[in-house]
Amino acid sequence: MKRLFLSVVLALICVAPAANAADSPEFNAKTTADLVELCSAPLDAMFYQASMAYCLGFIDAAHDYHSVITSGDLLRPIACPGPGVTRQEMIDVFLAWAAKNPGLLKGEGPIHGLMRAASDKWPCS
Repeated sequence: MKRLFLSVVLALICVAPAANAADSPEFNAKTTADLVELCSAPLDAMFYQASMAYCLGFIDAAHDYHSVITSGDLLRPIACPGPGVTRQEMIDVFLAWAAKNPGLLKGEGPIHGLMRAASDKWPCS
């Protein structure tokens, strides 16, 4: 896990100077639409690896935070994906949800869209 984190950080540092180019994605997802753009980068995009690193890092962080804050008795889980759900499945669910809900992409932070997608797909009983 440390190696993955270090790889993500290094990837973001390496592309930071080039991130000012007009055709680069915004590596600061302020809206759900920004996260959709990063998570749907085409394989041949110049910033594909950095985009996917950001996307996967965001998903991991959201999942970890959600797990921690709902581990006690105070807060109930928003979504309940099973232990076998992969990050790629989460990306696929998120992008499919975004395609069906374009009106929610620019008005909310990316965590809202990600959690809406997860709760739609994996509601808690």
